Amino acid sequence: MTQSSDQIEQAKNQQVELALQSLQQALMKTGHWSESDISAQALASQQPFCLDTMNFSQWLQFVFIPNIQALINTQQALPCLIKGQGLEPMAIEFYTKTEADRTVLAVICQIDELLQNS
Repeated sequence: MTQSSDQIEQAKNQQVELALQSLQQALMKTGHWSESDISAQALASQQPFCLDTMNFSQWLQFVFIPNIQALINTQQALPCLIKGQGLEPMAIEFYTKTEADRTVLAVICQIDELLQNS
């Protein structure tokens, strides 16, 4: 018995959603989660990863996680990443200092892998 493409997509979306939850938990556990909101001006940045207005952890929290979650909630197609061009290269710059940071990096690598198979 084969799964329909809708069933496969739904299962993948569930995996991505669980990975987003794991990322949020890892960011919180490592102290990279902000308790305060970010300004609309910071969110309006046109730079990759909003690097001119926020750090990478803030970008994950205020841009990446909510946008991917919104795509899942509205059953829209998730982005398809090319191997080596996902979040991992940027994350390596930020999350390699401690063992706890490497946990964040591992979850980001998992998300990259899930999105490479879109």
